[in-house]
Amino acid sequence: MDRTLGSAGSCIRIFITTSAVLASSVDLMAQDTATGASSMFHIQSVYVVAGVLLFCLQLALIVGLVVQRVRIGYAEEESRSHEARNSAMLRAVPDLMFVMKRDGTYLDYHAKDQKLLYAPPSAFLGKKVRDIMPADLAETFMTALERASQADDTVVVEYELPIDGSRHFEARLVRAGSDRILSMCRDVTESKKALQVIRDLGGRLIASQESERERIARELHDDVSQKIALLNIGIQQLANDVAAGEPRDRLQQLSAQAAEIATDIHNLSYELHPSRLQTLGLVATVSALCADLTQQTGIKIAFSHGMLPHPIDSNVSLSLYRIVQEALHNVTRHSGARDASVQLMTENGSLLLRISDSGVGFDPKQSQLEGLGLISMRERAAILRGELDIHAAPGSGTRIDVRVPLAEAAGGGAMETEPAVSRRFAESGGD
Repeated sequence: MDRTLGSAGSCIRIFITTSAVLASSVDLMAQDTATGASSMFHIQSVYVVAGVLLFCLQLALIVGLVVQRVRIGYAEEESRSHEARNSAMLRAVPDLMFVMKRDGTYLDYHAKDQKLLYAPPSAFLGKKVRDIMPADLAETFMTALERASQADDTVVVEYELPIDGSRHFEARLVRAGSDRILSMCRDVTESKKALQVIRDLGGRLIASQESERERIARELHDDVSQKIALLNIGIQQLANDVAAGEPRDRLQQLSAQAAEIATDIHNLSYELHPSRLQTLGLVATVSALCADLTQQTGIKIAFSHGMLPHPIDSNVSLSLYRIVQEALHNVTRHSGARDASVQLMTENGSLLLRISDSGVGFDPKQSQLEGLGLISMRERAAILRGELDIHAAPGSGTRIDVRVPLAEAAGGGAMETEPAVSRRFAESGGD
């Protein structure tokens, strides 16, 4: 609009200047005509021409002003349209929005629901984050503000505030100028509750599966295995009563096959429900699993652990064992690795389980679908309020990290060192 008014002013100045020049020219022409003793007709002709020129200039000025006025109207209409659109967008956005300086000073805000504000606007506008937010959360936000001010990427902060009991928020911070940060905060309390409901349902489903596995394992061990053992004894007795020759050889073959079936059923029963977890604990059971798979597959699977809480919660032990079991099966089936490792340790307030191999690896970003095994591993980690991260690259192997908060992992006991666990396992005979 300023440029439009400037153009109109320029037209007026040009008109005034041109009119002055034209008037001077007319006077000179009149003087020349009088000096030359010209007739009155010539003088009138000069003035007529000057008047026509002046009229044309005035008409051009009027047209220019009308055009400028139309342009001003269009600009004002576009400005009102922009303002209306921005206002509508703000009214439609349910999120809280804050404009902040790099040092954490609140400059402006938008809140469709004022009840979601931690403090009234009069209390936080012009103040800094450290003056308003709880101390630990304020430091988290200051770190996020610094990161957002140094890059174009969006910085995400999840936090909780004591509003109406407790509400969860997700803040997305993005740079909006040299010293300005825009923070959009969304109330995710309901989605958190829905996620927790899903996790609880998943936990009950997995618990039901484990209960059914335990029942089937017990049936296989106590019923089917015993019947096969009795069958094998009967075959052996029959073989002893038969004279040497082809019938005895055939019976001995049947006896060997029955013994093999009994072994398979025993192994299946153990996979369905690892009884060692209850008697020896997680460390000894995972160690035995690594040793068994090394013997069966020829892949060297090393196991190590550090200081761990003792005892580890039984649900945590079972979930971590299942994750190790599934991960190592993936190693043996898909990785092509010659060696792998399993580690159990504590790190930064969490129980860390790490399974890694030196196989072919893959690109997680290009993996569109996850197998049921990996989905099950993620669900088990989520039920424990933990996290499962996959680090992999083509040709560089795969590493799976599972972190479970120690508050979830500890079964009410103290920390137990590696020698103590190893000694208990050795005293048990490793079985």
